[in-house]
Amino acid sequence: MSKRDWEEECGVFGVYDTSGMIDDAANMSYFGLFALQHRGQESAGIAVNQGGRIICHKDQGLVVEVFDTMTLEMLKGHAAVAHVRYPAAGESGNDSIQPMLIRSRSGHLAISQNGAITNAAEIRERLKAAGAIFQTSADFEVVLSLLARNRITTECIEDAVLQMMAEIKGAYSMVIMSNHKLIGVRDPLGIRPLVLGKKGSCYVLASESCALDAVGAELVRDILPGEVITISSEGVSSRHFVPEKTAHEQGRLCIFEFVYFARPDSVLDGASVYESRINAGRTLAREAPCDCDLVIGAPDSGLAAAMGYALEADLPYGSGLLKNRYVGRTFIQPSQLQREMSVQLKFSVLKSAVKGKRVLIVDDSIVRGTTTRHNIALLRDAGALEVHMRVASPPVCYPCFYGINTPEQKELTAGFSSVEEVRRQIGADSLSYISLDGLKSSTAGILCGHCSSCFDGEFPAGVPNKQKDLIHRIHW
Repeated sequence: MSKRDWEEECGVFGVYDTSGMIDDAANMSYFGLFALQHRGQESAGIAVNQGGRIICHKDQGLVVEVFDTMTLEMLKGHAAVAHVRYPAAGESGNDSIQPMLIRSRSGHLAISQNGAITNAAEIRERLKAAGAIFQTSADFEVVLSLLARNRITTECIEDAVLQMMAEIKGAYSMVIMSNHKLIGVRDPLGIRPLVLGKKGSCYVLASESCALDAVGAELVRDILPGEVITISSEGVSSRHFVPEKTAHEQGRLCIFEFVYFARPDSVLDGASVYESRINAGRTLAREAPCDCDLVIGAPDSGLAAAMGYALEADLPYGSGLLKNRYVGRTFIQPSQLQREMSVQLKFSVLKSAVKGKRVLIVDDSIVRGTTTRHNIALLRDAGALEVHMRVASPPVCYPCFYGINTPEQKELTAGFSSVEEVRRQIGADSLSYISLDGLKSSTAGILCGHCSSCFDGEFPAGVPNKQKDLIHRIHW
């Protein structure tokens, strides 16, 4: 595919032992981060509460590269927050690696955040004018500065968080650790996911339910949009920035979680990611049938949709493309030439499976089209008579401003090209996308609505001021 040209979001994790007797919160966090590695492969970090003192270890690299047995042994504590990351636009260097720690008059705070604050630049300038000092360009430092300022005039950290939520705009999920509490925060629209789990006396917060499975915790529920949940020695309590009764009804979970970002074994806001991808494939088969001999999926995120397509169309499903899992992700390569070279190393074809056949390949999305074009050429070189393309999401026409590094709109294949033009660019015999309504209906059982801004350009949480004039509205 293609959205290896999209840098995923980040993964957040937090754990708190309400009994205060367990001191291996860092170990639980390690396994939780390992399960969330797909959400960020650039850096990792864990901060622990060690008897009221917060200490942290973080560095660039994969989870297994950043932490070893000796490091984890030093990170003893009954509570922890953790993070895996891809840098957001404008972030670079070790200073932007999370969790971020801050010391204030009211105690220590550590924060892990997934998402983006769309008015962060304006808030930063306002705080600077009032004397605040910033060391990084990251959104989460703005969040921490607001928290520290608000905490001075509030009775509890929850009040400070609610005041902060009234000032910031955007999409975010956060886990915040103070000297005595673990707090989870989800943006008012619930664009970024956050779930609550429980294992014995430990409560766990995570970006996805797969991280709960990794530590043996039971999924309790999703954090509601706009909810501020507090975990302490006294148990669990919640405050709500938006009315609790209408939170899910007004919620807009990022639909790309189901398309690509989330792991297939996760359940988000009541909907199974795997079942949603199967359903999307079935819907795609009904909307865009194809006369072919074999249905294959683009590994890995297109496989479930390809299975759904084959089941619905009663066509043979098989393997045609193989993925070398030891090659780095193509979207992190800095230049187009390097991305194309990485793609050549990343995929190969089962020639005996596709030779002499009309092949239909199903992928989850097309962003730039670099990988898609290469894979179609590989299939033709291997002897495929025809290569048809079906995509289990609509054309990606707009960049994301909510915590996912995406190409500029002018670099998006569908940003200025018709479906027929995209078909010619990737070299397919035919090309069809699922409809947006079809994709939304695939998330059966979901408790909230969807943010589909990358497809429809609605941007329910706003657009940064400096980006507004760069958006080219597309009318199909």
